[in-house]
Amino acid sequence: MNPSGSLSATTRTIFGALIVSLALLVLVGAWTIPFAFESFSILYKFGIEKIYLRSGKVIGITIVVLVCYQVVLASRFSIVEQVFSPGRLLAMHRSNGMLIACLVCLHPLLIKASENFTPYTFEKKYYPEFLGMGLFVIILVLSATAIFRRLLKIPYPGWLLLHRLGATLTIVILPAHVLWVSETFKSGLPRSAALVMFTLAFLLILRIWLQRLSTKMK
Repeated sequence: MNPSGSLSATTRTIFGALIVSLALLVLVGAWTIPFAFESFSILYKFGIEKIYLRSGKVIGITIVVLVCYQVVLASRFSIVEQVFSPGRLLAMHRSNGMLIACLVCLHPLLIKASENFTPYTFEKKYYPEFLGMGLFVIILVLSATAIFRRLLKIPYPGWLLLHRLGATLTIVILPAHVLWVSETFKSGLPRSAALVMFTLAFLLILRIWLQRLSTKMK
């Protein structure tokens, strides 16, 4: 670190490579879960239906990881901003958000395609799926208002509050959907890993709110 307290170019490159490598490692590790810890539902699928279901699960897990990365990107850690710069982090946050919105549209289509688009009945056992529908709406609203904020003439302070509330709601609801929608996450390593990731994401969201309150009180 140089005398001014900022990172040197070499240090930024090394830290940047480490952060990106770690992020990719977590994502690739998450992709192995539907293969290493198969749910009972996939054992009764064959052919294209099995491909649809497994692809939908992989995309669902990808969404979870990317949502948690969104919270990290929004947390504005000093060292991360020095490595990537605030402008680049904002661009990554926006790009990641658009990718999440696209995957959120694809995930339920693949899952339901594996079931020949059989509709859910209003039974208690399907509450994780209905929570998923709620997440679908929240994430699309977050993405649409972020992309079209100026077109919709939403004032920035109001939009930022809405965005943070939506993000917080997502982090609160997402665990209930993931941990109970599939047998894969009901026990063992997948459940433990998911709980750790959700806990960290919740703590980061809490940190963002506390910083906001601290700034308002000054």
